Amino acid sequence: MTNLLLYRVCLAGLCAIGLLKPVFSQEPANSPESGSSAVAADAPAPKGYRQQETDDPALPFRPLVPRSAAVSARNEALSWYMTGRLLDTTHRNEPRKALNAFRKAVKLDPEAVEIYRELVPLELQHENLEAAVRYATKAIQLDPDDVEVLQLLARQAAMSGQLPEAIKHLEQAVKSPRIQKLSPEFVGLNKSLGLLYAVTGQKELAADCYEILFDAVKDPEKYGLDSRAKKSLLADPTSNYEKIGQVLLDAERLKLALEAFELAGATRLGAGNLAYNRSKVLLLSDKPEEALEELQKYFDAQRTSKGREAYQLLADILQKLKKSDELIGRLETLAENDAQNVALQYFLAERLTDVNELERARKIFDTMLQSGGDASGYAGLARVLRKMQKSDDLLDALGRGMARGEEAILSLEPEVKALAEDKALVAMLIESGRVRSKAGELKLDEAVLLAKLAAALKEADASEEFYRLALSLPPGPNRPRIATQIEFADTMARLRKYRVAAEAYEEILGSGQLTEKGKAWTYFSLTQVLTRDNRIDEALDAISKAIKLDDDNPEFRLFETGIYTHARRWDEAIIKLEQVMTDFPDNPEVITRSQFSLSNVYVQKGEMRKGEEILEKVLEFNPESSQANNDLGYLWAEQGKNLERAEKMIRKALKAEPDNPAYLDSLGWVLFKLDRIEEAIPPLEQATQNSFGGDATLWDHLGDVLLKAMQTEKAIEAWQTALDHSEEEKSPDLQLNERIREKLKQHGAQSGPKPADKGSP
Repeated sequence: MTNLLLYRVCLAGLCAIGLLKPVFSQEPANSPESGSSAVAADAPAPKGYRQQETDDPALPFRPLVPRSAAVSARNEALSWYMTGRLLDTTHRNEPRKALNAFRKAVKLDPEAVEIYRELVPLELQHENLEAAVRYATKAIQLDPDDVEVLQLLARQAAMSGQLPEAIKHLEQAVKSPRIQKLSPEFVGLNKSLGLLYAVTGQKELAADCYEILFDAVKDPEKYGLDSRAKKSLLADPTSNYEKIGQVLLDAERLKLALEAFELAGATRLGAGNLAYNRSKVLLLSDKPEEALEELQKYFDAQRTSKGREAYQLLADILQKLKKSDELIGRLETLAENDAQNVALQYFLAERLTDVNELERARKIFDTMLQSGGDASGYAGLARVLRKMQKSDDLLDALGRGMARGEEAILSLEPEVKALAEDKALVAMLIESGRVRSKAGELKLDEAVLLAKLAAALKEADASEEFYRLALSLPPGPNRPRIATQIEFADTMARLRKYRVAAEAYEEILGSGQLTEKGKAWTYFSLTQVLTRDNRIDEALDAISKAIKLDDDNPEFRLFETGIYTHARRWDEAIIKLEQVMTDFPDNPEVITRSQFSLSNVYVQKGEMRKGEEILEKVLEFNPESSQANNDLGYLWAEQGKNLERAEKMIRKALKAEPDNPAYLDSLGWVLFKLDRIEEAIPPLEQATQNSFGGDATLWDHLGDVLLKAMQTEKAIEAWQTALDHSEEEKSPDLQLNERIREKLKQHGAQSGPKPADKGSP
């Protein structure tokens, strides 16, 4: 076959599967000549693709048996996939068009794992993190052993702070049959996994991974590591000899830890820390005297690389020797000989604070901070001034600390939290702030601090006052105006000042300082406060703007359905929920959340059986779903049917989440319906204690059970608490409130108990 003929055959094949479209249209299938082998002399030439005029036309192949819809969809998906590959090459480099092509391909053939492997990196390139994770999750469902995708999922989870999720993905990757156990890839996975274990406090598992890493750097050829790979590992602070030794030491694998420290001591970076590390091993080996002697070598060399850890180790050794009373004296001696050692001076000042030698401690902190010491010293100084109850000086110290930037602010957080528990001192600080404001002396960071402290005490008006003062002041280098605006809006929303929050979010949206995604999320925040303020039409308008800016975000779409539910517009909520499930068919989390919401809507609408059927379908797919077990069990308990099965299902849910207040309430309620009154009280009491902000239904249920247990006074107290919580809500359940008032009316004036009927709502 000549090359030209072969090319023509390939073109015809590509047209047949849809990768190329014919240039000219074919004769209709129902034309008079259709199916005839004879062609009239004056008939027009056959139409089709020709490279040259003298070529025979390349006509699409017509199969005897028409393709099924599934085959056609796969063929079209392949066409879009190849288009995406072409557009994403270095020759074309049109990633946005490639992304759209791959998205079309995956919609047509959602089971083709190859499409996801191309699509996920492009979604990440365009910063569509949620979409990337969603597609990557689907890819892993199709191919659980894809190490590259698992690592991508782990990296994204870790970057978003979801460390348990990151660990789960890496654990799956390291067990993949595609990974050779003695390979550089295996070492790299164990390094990443070990670091996550260490960060999350899983010492033994971290040590298991670091043992593999230690073995690899000692015997690199065994794992196929070249000299450059070994050097790279040991140059990384997360995998050098000293880090390996520390992880092994934390798991008390002392022999291996000491070996790693000795190897670290042979390097330039680790030599100065060898005495310190030996001291730690000796202390854990129950040799405190030798540990103290070894640590002294570190101090004599006036090393500072271990910072305050070295002085804490000294404290631990002296405690083991029952000589803690020597600590301050030893620290003072060290401090006299090393006056510029900031970590040492601060540690000494903190110990002086512990024993209430406050003036001496304050002098040390002031001296070090004036000479440019570490900004973390402001936390120590604030603690001293808090103990001294010097509100004006304290406000000044906290303000100066916050002005030093993010690191200082983080170090101040524990002290601010402790300060918030001292209401009297906070009141003094607020008064100091007002005096400074009148005198024109209040600084930006001081105003923000006072706003936060007032918010911590739920003093909403005072918090608003100081945020507005902060916004009236010029922005600082570490605090742009937009940051204060966002903090103000979020705080007002949390304190239920919804109208103030809404105005603040509107101002942020009009600032012109937000990205498209920033606008979308701000509209989402605005939607939330408008909904809670029962401004339903405005909330729907805001969420529509968020969706328009980011239509791939399922969170926005789900919240939109929640607005209709909140407004008790059940039919519209149902339509929206069904549409969400249609639009996100490959997102199991969205499907599940939508199903639970849809079940709840039907129940609220009064169509109980439809609500049950949805939960039954969820349980068919996932019998272990704790929420489905609880929700269906509760619905049955409400109706007084299938009570024994309902109890088992609710207990199954509680086994998975033993502190969940909703599940505890369900258990108490089903036990009440089973007439096991004494058993019902403890879970209901625990439910009310575990519920954040108070749930009127929980207290109402507890009241009914207490009345049945002949504890009328406690029942009345529970119902009154239920009514108080309900009336605090912006959209209280009016029917529930009426039922509670009726119970209070019936029983509030009674001297003797009057049990509720079994099954009372």
